[in-house]
Amino acid sequence: MKVLIVGIIVLALAVAGVSTYLIQTFSGEQNVEELQKEAQKPKIKVLVAARDIRPGETITLDALAWQAWVDESINKQFVVIENDEQAADRTEDFNGAVVRYLIIEGEPILAAKIFKREKSGYMAGLLKSGMRAVTFAASPQSASGGFILPGDRVDMLLTHDKLRQVLKKRRGGKPAPPDEPPLLLSQTTETILRDILVLAVNVVVDVVEGNSVKTNAITVELTAKQAELMITARTMGKISIVLRSLERPDSESDKPSFTTDVEASPFLSNLNAALEELEKRRRMAGGKKEEEKVEEKVVKKVEKKEKTVPVVMPPKPEPPKRVIKIYRGDKDPEEVEIK
Repeated sequence: MKVLIVGIIVLALAVAGVSTYLIQTFSGEQNVEELQKEAQKPKIKVLVAARDIRPGETITLDALAWQAWVDESINKQFVVIENDEQAADRTEDFNGAVVRYLIIEGEPILAAKIFKREKSGYMAGLLKSGMRAVTFAASPQSASGGFILPGDRVDMLLTHDKLRQVLKKRRGGKPAPPDEPPLLLSQTTETILRDILVLAVNVVVDVVEGNSVKTNAITVELTAKQAELMITARTMGKISIVLRSLERPDSESDKPSFTTDVEASPFLSNLNAALEELEKRRRMAGGKKEEEKVEEKVVKKVEKKEKTVPVVMPPKPEPPKRVIKIYRGDKDPEEVEIK
């Protein structure tokens, strides 16, 4: 029993000693000053969304709120105040502004995500400086089944048969010669623009519910030159809009990309190869026949020349004369020809 009492007394003294040490440590003048400085620091507040604000929505005062923020994490793009007297005036600056992109509840209000309407419409305010909005007719078949939504990135493709039209024009509308090989290459699809921002689908700039929209038209953001290119392209053939992945590839080739109908169809590809081989053999055979024709023409020309040039026969040699000599006395011999 005495041991237990002694133990309790020792424990009580230890607790008292520790408590005294902690009080002296944390209640010193230096620590008190630090606490006072911390309390005197200005309380920074940041303008945030009081609720989700959708693209195209006009901001009202009830959609905004001021939230205390840690000074060390303040971004220079945030809208901040240091006292409550500034809150009313600063909030009024954003009353009536239009939202470009979705702002979720509690997210700081950034100038880049809103614009003042004044006299311009929403789409003009949505466009970046120097950009154009161009709209294309679309269907689920030509626009990824209706899964393209505002804010997505797409590629623009053109399908046309201009090669066949050019060849037909060069022949003046006449049918192809019988010895001309058949042209299998007719349809071509090529990627003409990549990584284009979708501004709106139909007249929807933001999809609140669902993951798809029945697509009749798609509006995209283009530079002035891209706008000219696409407006020209849609008069040449069929425009298709292809949805891109949210994950950007580390590297993507900028080389022109296209695919022909011969590449798309194994049958046409094999048939085209067979026709090319046949044409090659025909040309080789035609070359041999041409050589034979040339040789035949040369032979005929030589023979004709030989017939037209007169042949001069050399004169026949005269037979030798048979002569005998007759001697008479001392006279010279007399030659007599024997006939």
